[in-house]
Parts: sequence; structure tokens; C-alpha cells
Amino acid sequence: MSIINTIRLRPLQGIGGQTLVLTEWMAICVFMLGLIVFGAYMRQNTADSASTFLADRSLPPSVQAFSTVATNLNANDFLGLAGFAYAYGIIVLLGPITNAIAIVLATIAIIPFIRQIQAFSLGEWLTRRFSRPVGDAYDFIWTFVWMFVNMGLYIYAGSLVLNTLLGWNLWLSMGVIIVVGTAYTILGGFGAVAGSDTIQFVLMFVPLVLLLPVTLYMVGGISGLIEGLEAHQASMTPSDHPLAAEFPVDGPIAVFLLYFGFLASAISYWSAESQILQRPLSAEDAESAQIGYLYTSIWYAILVPLFILLPGLAAAVLYPNLDVADHAMPMLINDVMPPGLYGVVVVGLIAGVLSSVDSQLNNFQTLFTERIYRRYVAPDRSPAHYVRIGRIAGVVFMVACIGVAYMFSLEDSMYLVAQSVLATIMPTFAAVAIVGGLWDRSTSTGAILGIAIGLAVSVYMGFELGHEALYSRSLYSLLLVTGVVVVGSLLTAPKDHETPTNFVQSALDDDSATLSPRVKRIAAVSVSVGIALLIVAILLFQV
Repeated sequence: MSIINTIRLRPLQGIGGQTLVLTEWMAICVFMLGLIVFGAYMRQNTADSASTFLADRSLPPSVQAFSTVATNLNANDFLGLAGFAYAYGIIVLLGPITNAIAIVLATIAIIPFIRQIQAFSLGEWLTRRFSRPVGDAYDFIWTFVWMFVNMGLYIYAGSLVLNTLLGWNLWLSMGVIIVVGTAYTILGGFGAVAGSDTIQFVLMFVPLVLLLPVTLYMVGGISGLIEGLEAHQASMTPSDHPLAAEFPVDGPIAVFLLYFGFLASAISYWSAESQILQRPLSAEDAESAQIGYLYTSIWYAILVPLFILLPGLAAAVLYPNLDVADHAMPMLINDVMPPGLYGVVVVGLIAGVLSSVDSQLNNFQTLFTERIYRRYVAPDRSPAHYVRIGRIAGVVFMVACIGVAYMFSLEDSMYLVAQSVLATIMPTFAAVAIVGGLWDRSTSTGAILGIAIGLAVSVYMGFELGHEALYSRSLYSLLLVTGVVVVGSLLTAPKDHETPTNFVQSALDDDSATLSPRVKRIAAVSVSVGIALLIVAILLFQV
């Protein structure tokens, strides 16, 4: 049964019948209208592309981190990631743990270089580092494939929040998300996005802080949680786990490969996702860009397990027979939150939805305007012209994504589908970018071969292995493309602009591209946190 058909059977009040009091309705309306007013106020700071798409490169580390966390922990995570934990158990804790380690690698291998050349996107850096075909492959695939998939996911997840918790019609819910998110993002540009994300970061975690202790109490604490789960769900090293079964080996080796599959997926995301890399590109300086990215790793490793995964696991104990895993969190919220606080939860979840919608929309405008329209359609126009084109493109983009959102409504696990698409395209570009950043000898020919072979094999694996094999696919693609780029580079001579003295080494010799002592200390803390959490999780949940 599809999610949309399941939803139509719900009463108008929502899953459990809760209704909002007047003050809660007022809070929701004030929040949404306030965002539009804030966007209108920030319109004065959208005179050109740098101010509209990168907030004049002025964001301090704390704002970068808050904005990145708010963008990542969206309705897809509140519903989809919690549903993923509901379906697959404790082993999903590997996700945020490996993210902490992956962010450190991206900070070292990519962030210094893209920030040093004042790029608008990773594609611009790939063009400078290798060649135009390499950068264009990234820009076109992200603009016309991944961004439509990701925005469709955000719109559907947001509409599911309003539908299940408020009882609104699914299409009305989509309309509200699209109108509000589009209005303040297009009016205020990335400055409005980053500023509102900081507020939304606080709003979305208020209800989750309230949710965690109550749900753990309801299941009898960690011990009761483990006892209530299925055997394969209650261990960090289950040899019979469905996710481990995607590898062509059995036992501990499969679990070991699964761990590296999680890490490969995390590396792919934090090294290649355009809307995430937009934060360090908007930083006030190179060190600020690196520190903001590293702050994100610590927040993400701690917040996701506590406020999303553990409640999702608790829901698996409390509601063991849900037809659709994505309904686990709405069921939990409806049963746990008393009247009065229920509206706070709804505001927090709407904040999470809009913090993702605004980021994806602004990033689409950035790539389309700066990397495609300015270069291939109208290269010599006024700054106001490009700002206007970006706004028009944003509106068209949002309307087109309604169809993608409907397609997600036909799936049983939005998180799994989105991660499957990610596993198809991101490992390839992450591998090319990382090799290009860390190895001076890598060449344009090697990068082009890596992209061509990597994407072809990834698409084949997507059809052959299916959505559930996303971690094995990520691992295979990352290793394959890394090998192809290395071998292809060794067999070809670098072009003049690819020699160490002209690009990578010169960037490292520049003070703006080195790792400062402060960055090194924070990176060490981030890695330590990730490893410590992994050890604690294995010891605590090894049954």
C-alpha cells in the first residue's frame, strides 16, 4: 500500500485525532508569515550573485554550522530517517557516526581549495582543477537530476508532516510548503536562508528534546529498548541483518564491509552535495569555512542519534506492525505530546521542512544562474539581470518539483529511495574531487574516465541490486572511481594547469588554503567523537 493511499484513510485531525488550540494555530501562522517578512527585509541584500547566492561570503562558523545542521535534519530525517531506524534497527547509528569522520576528510581534501578560488560550486573547482567537461558533468547532473529528486523529497516529506499531524489535504500541504519556502527564499536570497535556518535550528530541536526522555521511559530505557527489538535489530554487529546481506559474503566480513559502506556513503555526501558545500563557500574566510564544516560534524554525530534514531527505535517497540515505516515518528509524536505542546512540535517540524526547502531552492538558483545560464546563455549581462533570472528559474523549479513529490508519495520509504539515488551519483564525484584535492598527479583524463565509468557502473548497480543495496553500491562506486582516476592519471600526462606548481601545491602554499592549528584541533576532536561513539555503540548494543 502506498503512503498516499494510507494517508487518505486518516481522519482530518491527524493520525491519532489531536487538534490544535487557538494559540498553536497562531504560532504556526506567525512563524510562516514571519519568514516571508524576514525574506522581504533581506531583499535589500540581493544586489548581485555573491550577495543573493552566497550572502556576500560573510557567514561566521556558528551560523554555517547551524544552517548546515538545520538543512540536513529536515522532515526527511524526522520522518524518513526515523522510519529507517524503525525498519532496520540499531545498526543505523553507524550513519551519524561515520558522518563525523567523513566531514573531517572533506574538510581536508576539498574545502580549502574550493574556498581559496572563491568558487560558486564544486563544479567550478572541478573545472579549474581538471577541465570543463569534468566541472560541467557535476553542474548539469546536480542541477537537472539530483536537485529535482531532493526538492521533491523535501516537499513531499513536508506535506506528510502537515497531512499526518494537522489533517490537511496532501495537495494543500504541498502548496503551503511551496508558497512559503519559495517566497522568503527568492525575496531574501541566501542571507535569508542562513538567518532563518539558525532560528529554525532552535525551533526544530525544542520538540525533539521533549520527545526523547518520554519515549525512552515508555519502552523501559535502553535495556527495554534492546529487549523489545527483533534480534537482528538490537545489535551493532548482526551477521543476519538485511543490510549486511547486500554484500556477497557472510558473517563478520559482511558486517565489516557494511561499516565501510556507511562510511563511503557519508564521504560521498559531505564531499559532493552542492547545497551543503554552499555553506563553506559562503564563509567569511578560509579558516571559518573549515571550522564551520567541522562544527557540523560534532553536532550531527550527537544530535541525530539522540533526537531522531532513538525515538525511531522506540517506535519499533511501541508500534511493531506499522505498514509504512515513515509513519513511526508521527505516531510517536501524536501519542507522546500533550495538548499545547503538540503545536510546538508541528512548528518545529515545519521549521525543519522549510530549512531544507530554502537551501535546496537557493542552491538550484546558484548553479542554474552562475554555472549554466551565465556561461552558456548570457555571459555579459548586468548583476540585476542574473538575480532576476535566478528568481524566475526558482519559481519554475518549485512548480516542476510537485511531480517529483507525487512520485515519492508512491514509495514506502522516502529515505531509502533518496539514499539510493545518492548512491548512484555522489560517490563518483566525491572520489574525483578527493583524489584531485589530495593527489597532485591526478589528471583531467583520469577524472573524465572515472566519471564515465563510475556513473555507468553505478546506474547498472542501481537497477541490478536495488534500493536496499545502497551501502554496498556506495562502497563499490567510491573504490572503483578512485582506482580508475589513479590508473588513468598514471597512464596520461598532466596538462600545464594540472601541474603541482600551478594548482594544488600552489594552493597549499597559500596561507588561505592551509589547515591552521585551530582547524587541526577541531578535526582531531571530530574524529575522536566519531570513533568514541562507534566504540560505545558497539559495546552498548552488542547482544
